[in-house]
Order: sequence, then C-alpha cells, then structure tokens
Amino acid sequence: MKKNYFLLLAFILSCFILPQLAFAGAWTLPKNNVWMEYYMKASWSKYDFGTDRSLNRKNRNAFSYGLSISPKIEYGLTDWITLLGGFEYKQSDYKEYHRPAAWGSYSVKSHAFTTIDFGAKVRVMADPFVLSGQIKATFDTGEGNNKVPTLSDGNDSLEIRALIGKVFDTAIPFYFNAETGYRLRNRNVSNDIPFFVEGGFWPFKWLLLKSEIDGYLLHGGTGGIKKEYAIWRIGPVFQFRGGENEVTKAGKAFDIGFQYGLTFWGKNTAADQEAVMKVSAQF
Repeated sequence: MKKNYFLLLAFILSCFILPQLAFAGAWTLPKNNVWMEYYMKASWSKYDFGTDRSLNRKNRNAFSYGLSISPKIEYGLTDWITLLGGFEYKQSDYKEYHRPAAWGSYSVKSHAFTTIDFGAKVRVMADPFVLSGQIKATFDTGEGNNKVPTLSDGNDSLEIRALIGKVFDTAIPFYFNAETGYRLRNRNVSNDIPFFVEGGFWPFKWLLLKSEIDGYLLHGGTGGIKKEYAIWRIGPVFQFRGGENEVTKAGKAFDIGFQYGLTFWGKNTAADQEAVMKVSAQF
C-alpha cells in the first residue's frame, strides 16, 4: 500500500513538472483490460443563466440546439492504474425567431472537433471503499472558439480529482460515487472546482437505474471568462453482459444507457436540457 501511495504522488508531481474529459467512477480496470464508450448527447435550450445566475429567455426568442459526440477509451496498465483517452466533436444550431422585419432572418450553424483528452486514474484503496486519484489534460484543437455559434472557450486545462465509490451487496444492490478536485485553465478562462455525485441500484441484474449531479464551481479571480453550472441527469442502463461491471469494471461487459439531463443552475451558460445515449464495452 505504501508503494501505491508513493507512485500516486510521483505521478501527480510529474504531471505538473512535464509539459502538459469527465471520466467518472473511482474503479480502475483489471490489468490489460480495455473499456470503450461511444457517448452521444443532444441538447436544446430557450434560456440562459446570466452573470447574476438568473434564468433569462434568450435574446429575440432564440432557440439553440447542440449535438456532442465523445468516444472514450481506457486501458488497464495494472490492476490499479488505468490510462484514459478521448476526444469530442460538437455541432451547434442557433436561430432567432423574433426579429424586426428590416433585419431579416438569422440562423447559424457550426461544427468542429473541439478537444482531445489524455489522463490516468490510480487506485490507492480497494476496501472498505474504493479510493482513487485521477489526472486529465485536455487540449483544445483551436477549431471551436472561432465559430458562430461558438463551440468552446478555446482553452487547455489540467484537472486533478479525488474519487470515492462503493457497491453495497444488499438484497437490492446499490452503489454511490463522488468526485471533486481542481481544474487549471489557460487563455483567460477562470479555474474551477469540479464536483460529481452519482448513485443507483439494480432492481434486476440486467438493469441499473441511476442518477447524478455533475458540474463546476468557478474560482473567482483566476480569469476573465467566468462560467459555472450544475446538471442533474437520470436514466437506465441496460446491462447485456457483466452485471455490476458497468460500475465496478471488474470484467467483461456490454451496456447501453440513456439519460435525461437538465442544467438547473449556472452562470454565463445555457440552461440546457439534454438527452444522452451511451454504448460501452469492456474486454
């Protein structure tokens, strides 16, 4: 165990010294296992959260629609070190419906590959609960922040998280997972504090019902572009193979999940509703 703590500390320090996505869950993969996920999210909104976090109708009765596709891959380097990778593609549509006739119509679309993620998760404790540390570097492609509508803030980031989780083997099994940490961002974008809490239960071995809250709190005084938000999501995961492996990643699995999400709080961000589909496999 002392060796695990030493290697975790060395890894985190090296990521700060060397040049420099939400991968949820405290559990790591078994050695040489591969986990892959195809993540697709459709979002839509008529409202924005303003600078004072108040909810306001978009200007000129506008409506926005977005599509995000984020494939992810993980690899078990050892039983307690998992490597992470992924990228994101975004598409955005924006249209204003109440405009003076002299202005004409206004409707714009954009799309781009926006970010690439690399990272690692290190498990430092397996019992009585799972405790891990995670570090992730996100690199902006430079293709999203110069579009109309804008697809990204154009910043790179380095994020460190602590993750804790546990599965309770009761008559109806259930689990929880919680995460927090700190994210450093460049190009005048404020640093922020991530938070993520999820829980769920298995009414049947092949069905997981889960809910989560996912978001970021801005760290004031660290940048001129200030954003924060909190999203609530809920939905089922259909587990065609592996049972609790959807959460614990203990062995082979194949799952399809669906979620509805709502941005219920924020600052300088859209009050999106979203529909999510996730297809994952572990082998």
